Amino acid sequence: MKKTNNKVEVTIKVSQETGTAKITYGKMFLDQRNMDKRGEKSIYLRAEYHKRLSRIAQIIGGDKIPLYVYLDNILSHHFDLFETLIIEEFDANCKPLF
Repeated sequence: MKKTNNKVEVTIKVSQETGTAKITYGKMFLDQRNMDKRGEKSIYLRAEYHKRLSRIAQIIGGDKIPLYVYLDNILSHHFDLFETLIIEEFDANCKPLF
């Protein structure tokens, strides 16, 4: 990790194997998880991203997972992966009130 002028460059190596079991993209992101129902918030995506995500969910996920669950899984992974960096930058930009 390199930090220059408040920008952080991160090199991430993602291993697709843990122990002897191979983890696939589908297992990581396209398995139904904790979300039982759709959230009450709307988000907007680029049309090209919506198309890509929908196709991935349809083809790799076997059309068995709703798009909102797929996005929730992606975001959950993102926050797990970058939690430390997010907290560091948040704290660096958060000025105490007193």
